[in-house]
Amino acid sequence: MKLMLTFDSRLRTLSIRLGVGLILFSVVLVTLCLVGIIEFAFFNFAGHSGLRTLAGVAVLGCVISAIASADR
Repeated sequence: MKLMLTFDSRLRTLSIRLGVGLILFSVVLVTLCLVGIIEFAFFNFAGHSGLRTLAGVAVLGCVISAIASADR
């Protein structure tokens, strides 16, 4: 399997970059929470803890990237 920076479709490339961006965004926010700059309680949503919400954003990024990078 050859590593490709761009795919044949702009939509696929955009989807993969969006997914990786969501993962990185979530990692940065979790790091800020662990350092103490932001509190996890700020991300509480619908009765779920802030950590679970941030983990859900990372998982969404993984799913978007995985679907977009699947071989045809």
